[in-house]
Amino acid sequence: MNRTSFVSRRRMLAGSLAAFVSLGMSSFLAGRPAQAHEAKCPYCKLDVVQDTPTMDNEVALRYGRKRIEYRCVYCALAEAKSAFKGDLSILAPSEIKGKPVVITRKNGNWSAPSGTVFVGEKANHRHCQTTYRAFTSKAAFQAHVQKNKALLKNAKPLTLAQIVEIAK
Repeated sequence: MNRTSFVSRRRMLAGSLAAFVSLGMSSFLAGRPAQAHEAKCPYCKLDVVQDTPTMDNEVALRYGRKRIEYRCVYCALAEAKSAFKGDLSILAPSEIKGKPVVITRKNGNWSAPSGTVFVGEKANHRHCQTTYRAFTSKAAFQAHVQKNKALLKNAKPLTLAQIVEIAK
């Protein structure tokens, strides 16, 4: 047997095996629905609550080129205060699907859009996506409190300064 036919057979076998594996894997993966990414909150270590078709829940902190997801506004603010120095922004889910409230810290000063209010009611952290949220108006805050009376019976609208103070 000459050496070139041995090399050619080896290449043909390797190429056939690669094609078989890639076709098999692509047909295997094509039949599966896309999975939502699931992660643990870096602050409280509970699962990050995924967005639903009608409501956003994921909170994201942007620091430079990093984007870190948190379970709630409290977790993101608390970690921003303790673990990150410098400018950053937090995308807090609001009552409007797909339109988060952007909270920023520039030169040590926190800011949010005019009219923004927060709910910051202490409850079991399993419910923090409900008890720590941002809203674009007091009317949206009231609607959220009315919808979640059991958890938020004593809730009052908070300013950005108040929610930052709460998140220690």
